[in-house]
Amino acid sequence: MPLGAIDEHDRASCFVSSDEVLARIRGRYALFPSDVSTGGPARYFRMADGEIRIGVIAPHSHNFCGDCNRVRVTASGRLLLCLGNEHGVELRDVLRTSPGDDARLRGAIAAAMPLKPERHRFDLDAPHIVRFMNMTGG
Repeated sequence: MPLGAIDEHDRASCFVSSDEVLARIRGRYALFPSDVSTGGPARYFRMADGEIRIGVIAPHSHNFCGDCNRVRVTASGRLLLCLGNEHGVELRDVLRTSPGDDARLRGAIAAAMPLKPERHRFDLDAPHIVRFMNMTGG
């Protein structure tokens, strides 16, 4: 996922589309679409023998937002509704003000779901998300 500020190089100049990655793999191996789904953003492919499966997450090449059902809780207790946006809900506050109140926690999570954005904001030229995945959790 294209997260975090990078000063060492230009993201766009290093971009390789998922189609190109798959074409390179297909140049050496027979690769077929798989109907396996884990409920996440990956599109799966299988090798001819059926034993090896490859998952491709392509936020730039094939926007997956319409199928996304994921949220994440950061190490600091923030519920992120999308990896590509900063929208979130502070669950830590709920946990600290109402320890042990599972109904209140479930209510806060349920109330956040309608706020989940329709699409991410991953931009090759000017990333909006400056947090790295290791700070996100999940």
